[in-house]
Amino acid sequence: MVITMTFSSREEIQRLRELALSVSEAVTIRSLDGEIALNAKSPMGIYALDFSQPVEIVTDSQWLQEQLEHW
Repeated sequence: MVITMTFSSREEIQRLRELALSVSEAVTIRSLDGEIALNAKSPMGIYALDFSQPVEIVTDSQWLQEQLEHW
């Protein structure tokens, strides 16, 4: 599943990473154009994207999908 999100603070990005770490499935953050894709569980990688623009969160975790839908 793919969810498009926009983040407004560093704390929100950190919260996403914490949620990603809580599931066993892979969680990828990618730019809308698909040129950049990063592991959401990576402490360094998660800050490499321009979060002032919407990004896509990609995962097979049903639980994470529910968490993000109620963000």
